[in-house]
Amino acid sequence: MTPGTRSAAWALAVSLLLHLALLGGAARWLPRGEDAAPEDAVFQAQLVAQTVPPPPAPPTPRPPARPAAAPASPAPEAETVPSPATPDVRTPAPPADLVTASEPADPGEAVAPEPEPPPEPQLPPEPAATEPTLPPLNALPARLDLLFDLHYGLASGEQTLVWISEGGRYTLTSVAAATGLTGVFYRGRFVQTSRGRLTPAGLVPEEFWDQRGDKRASARLDAGAGRVTLTTARGEVRHFPYPAGMQDVLSLFFQLALTAPPPDGALRFNVFNGKKLREYAFTTQGEESLETALGTLRTLHLVRSDGDGERFEAWLAIDHHYLPVKVVRSDDQGRQMELRLRSLAP
Repeated sequence: MTPGTRSAAWALAVSLLLHLALLGGAARWLPRGEDAAPEDAVFQAQLVAQTVPPPPAPPTPRPPARPAAAPASPAPEAETVPSPATPDVRTPAPPADLVTASEPADPGEAVAPEPEPPPEPQLPPEPAATEPTLPPLNALPARLDLLFDLHYGLASGEQTLVWISEGGRYTLTSVAAATGLTGVFYRGRFVQTSRGRLTPAGLVPEEFWDQRGDKRASARLDAGAGRVTLTTARGEVRHFPYPAGMQDVLSLFFQLALTAPPPDGALRFNVFNGKKLREYAFTTQGEESLETALGTLRTLHLVRSDGDGERFEAWLAIDHHYLPVKVVRSDDQGRQMELRLRSLAP
């Protein structure tokens, strides 16, 4: 073999070995001389030449925004520039189920959380409607029996008045009859009855009967309907209004006993007398001492003040439940009737 041929053969062998090294299969066959390049250096150079850039890492999720009162701008992300000799290492993206729905799709867009609706204004509670406070009523026993001496012109007699209250209801019965010689000329009895309710404001009459001998009239007093229906002794039906606080001629005295003394010294009542509706106004004349069958009593003197020609006065016993102990009435013709208390039980 000639020198030229030998050189060409060595060159061919070296070229063949280099191609095998590039293919990765013959690197171990190469001789390791002291001046030969280390294996890792040759591998590093080959990586730079053959490495395919990695796919871009997914964007790092932005921290949740702070409350709207003091919104915080997200901190700028630091750019990571991969070194040509070092593999690019990034923080792995969190799992999809940890990403809240409130985060915006675009990480560069700062979206403040929706503000909470302002609370509805709390209005102060309306004060409850309160009815005017009524003064307490004077206490009365469950039953009272009063006996009066009656004088009407030349005639004389007696009158009993019975009060019974039970279960918030009351019954008043008055029976008058002539006595002595008068009883010879005036036979029969004069009976009146009042029934109704006992309320914090006093008496509310609902029924009234008036019987004179064998003649009897009745009245239905309906406070709810505001009407009085009278059926006369002849069977005629008449209607009257039922004004608030109305009394009849019997309940009037016990309404005075329950509410005395009047707070302002004046009293006004609508009174049904068994035939028609009348309006009475009274004024107080102060305290007076009165001689009675029960002894000297302190009384409250009331006088009718509307001045239509009739006289009406009453003396109420202060120490005996403000019950009437004397009553004087006269009409425009000068006829006068007087009642004086003879006994009181209990």
